[in-house]
Amino acid sequence: MRCLYQTLAHPRGGYLSNKLFVPRDVWKVKGVKIRNVEDKVATCDYLTAALLKLARVDTCDADAVLEEMQSLEGILEQVQASLTRKLGTDVGVQSSSMLFRDASNSAEIEAAISVPRSGSVSGKSSSFSWRRLRPKNSAAGLNNSFNAKGAAVPESGKESPSLETLPMTDHPTSRPSKRDPSNAQFTGPNAHYMGSLARLFDAAQTIDQIARQVEDPGLRHADKTQVGLELCTRHAAEFFGFFICRFVLSDLSALLDKFIKRGSEWVLA
Repeated sequence: MRCLYQTLAHPRGGYLSNKLFVPRDVWKVKGVKIRNVEDKVATCDYLTAALLKLARVDTCDADAVLEEMQSLEGILEQVQASLTRKLGTDVGVQSSSMLFRDASNSAEIEAAISVPRSGSVSGKSSSFSWRRLRPKNSAAGLNNSFNAKGAAVPESGKESPSLETLPMTDHPTSRPSKRDPSNAQFTGPNAHYMGSLARLFDAAQTIDQIARQVEDPGLRHADKTQVGLELCTRHAAEFFGFFICRFVLSDLSALLDKFIKRGSEWVLA
């Protein structure tokens, strides 16, 4: 969802994967009818309000976080039933196997067409080896010279270089860019939808912070609380993956197809 947020909020767009860059102008494409857009906007705003309420809970109080996460689970179940009724097979687990099947097929094709580095030297496997270029007595010569100089004595009396340790600091110089959807300007026919998605993706990072805290071995809570938090965060992750991200990626796919088609027509004209 952080990647999807970048495609919405960054002036140029963002990467959805290592190879797929989505320009922000894709979201502004005209002539694409997004299915049930008003219902999707209302759902995103409803979830954003629930997540902002969760963000106000003191994360040091594990029991309070668990209580709010359990109330969030009830909201997620309501939204899940509503999305299943309105969007059908566009959301849910039942038809998501095609996505993973396509991903595995593309990975197999990429592995098949990629040429291994050894193949560029010779067509035969194991026909080239660096061992053949080294004389048999080279290893003995290296061992003798090493034993003569000694492992602890540096050459020509020079001091061996040492790596300086990095000082600990409370204010690291490199930190991720802060998300602020309120400063982002959304234009185009899907401006309302873009703004709603950006606010939801930003608020959903609260669950990621809770999940990181749950996985931290130094912050283990009581067994009952720990198990409850793990189950709640897993349920929330599955919901956003199979319901929210699914219809967002479906809409983005339709917009991207139109964007590429119009760009191709402009190039060929």
